[in-house]
Amino acid sequence: MAMKQFYKRSFAVLLCFWWFPGFSQAPSFTILNSDSNSVPGAVLIFKALDYNAIKHQEIYFTDENGFVTNNLSAASLLIIHCFGYNDFSDTVDAGKSYTFHLEREEMILQEVVVTGQYDINTSDKSLYNVKVVDAKTIQLMAAQNLSDVLRNQIAVRLSQDNLLGSSAQIDGIAGQNVKILVDGIPVIGRENGTIDLSQINMNNVERIEVIEGPMSVSYGTDALGGLINIVTKKSSSFPAEADLHLYYGTEGTYNGDGILFWKKSKHSFSLSGGRYFFDGFSTVDTSRYLQWKPKRQYFGAFNYNFSGKLISIGAKTEYFNEEIQNKGQPVLTPYQAYAFDDYYYTRRMNQALFIEWRLKNNAKLQLTNGYNNYHRIKNTFRKDLETLDQELSSGEGSQDTSVFDEWTLRGTYSSVLPSRKINFQGGYDLNLQAGNSNNLTQGIQHLNDYAAFGSLEYQVIKKFYVRPGLRVAYNTRYGAPFTPSVNTKIDFSDRFTLRTAYAKGFRSPSLKELDLEFLDVNHNIHGNDSLKAETSDNFNITLTAKHKAASYDLKAEISLYYNNISNIITLALVNPITQYYTYINVEQYKTRGATFSAQFKMKNIFLATGFSLLGLYNPFSDSFTIDKFSLTPEFQGSVIWINSKWNAEAGLFFKNTGDTPGFSVDNQGNIYQTMLDSYSILDATVSKSFCKKHIALSAGVKNIFDITNLETTASGTSFHNEDGNSVPYAIGRFAFASLQLKLFKE
Repeated sequence: MAMKQFYKRSFAVLLCFWWFPGFSQAPSFTILNSDSNSVPGAVLIFKALDYNAIKHQEIYFTDENGFVTNNLSAASLLIIHCFGYNDFSDTVDAGKSYTFHLEREEMILQEVVVTGQYDINTSDKSLYNVKVVDAKTIQLMAAQNLSDVLRNQIAVRLSQDNLLGSSAQIDGIAGQNVKILVDGIPVIGRENGTIDLSQINMNNVERIEVIEGPMSVSYGTDALGGLINIVTKKSSSFPAEADLHLYYGTEGTYNGDGILFWKKSKHSFSLSGGRYFFDGFSTVDTSRYLQWKPKRQYFGAFNYNFSGKLISIGAKTEYFNEEIQNKGQPVLTPYQAYAFDDYYYTRRMNQALFIEWRLKNNAKLQLTNGYNNYHRIKNTFRKDLETLDQELSSGEGSQDTSVFDEWTLRGTYSSVLPSRKINFQGGYDLNLQAGNSNNLTQGIQHLNDYAAFGSLEYQVIKKFYVRPGLRVAYNTRYGAPFTPSVNTKIDFSDRFTLRTAYAKGFRSPSLKELDLEFLDVNHNIHGNDSLKAETSDNFNITLTAKHKAASYDLKAEISLYYNNISNIITLALVNPITQYYTYINVEQYKTRGATFSAQFKMKNIFLATGFSLLGLYNPFSDSFTIDKFSLTPEFQGSVIWINSKWNAEAGLFFKNTGDTPGFSVDNQGNIYQTMLDSYSILDATVSKSFCKKHIALSAGVKNIFDITNLETTASGTSFHNEDGNSVPYAIGRFAFASLQLKLFKE
């Protein structure tokens, strides 16, 4: 009987212990948002109040239920950090369970950015001055490619070649000095030093991040003038989604693309593709020869992503195929009629693998590995205009095949603890290039760059950050340059932020600049294997002011910059008689300027405006008795109106660029000053959704002021622009309409 009573009492004691959490269960921490929904992936940092504790600091991550268990040995300071929410801190006791609610961070005027960051961040917290164009704005612009998007951005200027496409200039620096990335992988395939922006389509783009000034420390060569990173959409917020987009422009554009998303548990997939077609345009109808060449593009992409608690893996493959037709002017004789037609075929194949591993101390390891293949073929045919037979031309330079490959192997280790005064990032960056072309001397050429880089972010005092950085590289042709940088950020209050930056830039000559031999009836261009590498010094200071009221948000920004490039590489005419062109180093090239921008947002309306003044250095100012810098103004403005009740949106986008001075060389080798006329671009769009946003119709007018060619005093500005008194800029005024169908499973 006594033994039976003992068992009963023991069972009762054990039952009490089981029900009493202080003994039978580890203390738990549940993190919820203001809607009482779980917050997964939050970082919980426990700092023991007793500095003699064995474990002074411990770090945990919430699971998909916002849950963490922790056996605290002493009272601690708890810091909770999660992107998209305000940081939270409180004192917690050992042996107790807690539930905390996080408040969402106000991000109305703050864009999410990843370029150059230690961790995903918002633009207001970045030490770099990052401009973001989101998917909603891209859609309302009815932008079909990157050129359409950048045309409306302040301090970004475009130029156009009717065969090589459009290119961008940032703060007066253009061509090979502006690096373009897609998800952090460089885009290769430069023609005449530039990437054709019209080859980068917007069908699956989530946002575009633009950083002005050198990013050579983090991203190496070609990032001397600035950086453009296109971030693609990897998944949908729905378990399954299918989108179809059709676009028609009266200037002769017929586009169609689609994308599929599917998500299950921790896995997500996307498949996208499309066909874009442009049937050519000329201001004067010549029936055969067209100033703006007919163009056909096919493209597709596949993405796979795995998202675990501490690790995420992404893989993608992309394909792009373009054909451009350049039909020549008819040649008529008493006995025959014929023409020479050029066909340009471009193919890009890109593969990438991304791995992101968040370690227990909240450090982050990122691996980015990419392989890009660029294939361009030029075929020239002699076409009989009577029989319509054609045969390959045997003339010098009539046929060419160029193949370029590049491996990008990049890894970073970042310390991103919000509670530390010092965080840092270190990494490696390998770029291995190979090129083979009929126009390159000595067959296959190689140019490799091996680099290590690092930076640390030091919080001097509260809201004052300094980030020095250094890149050490070895270039197989240009030795081991050192490129330092230093960035600072001071938050004087919640309203005012001051950013300053100094960066050293470096760019090695490209394979074409070194080894090109391009000879045909229109070209006599030669590379120069004696070229020096470009170096630069860049200074930038930006003051940002913000004001938030109950019914509106206001943000204004003023930025000053100065660029000084030594040994800048340019194509120059060295023998006017034989029209012999080669690449040379120019001793100095400088730009300086100022940019002012402002954004105003209410519930249903968004206003943006900007003004910039670009100063271009005049190296021959003494000979022409003019100022050292010639100033060119630029004004930009946009209005976006949203009516949620009607599911309707409207946008107006305007940009004016003033007269642009410059210098050129005539056929006798004499230098003379040039001027490019001012111009204004205005686009208007309207969009409305139907059937619970499953259907969206958009329409509008682009280039309302009917800009086509810009008058210039320069002659022979481009090999492919025949009119010596003007250069092409845009296809005239045209209307467009688009239809978007969206199906999704909730």
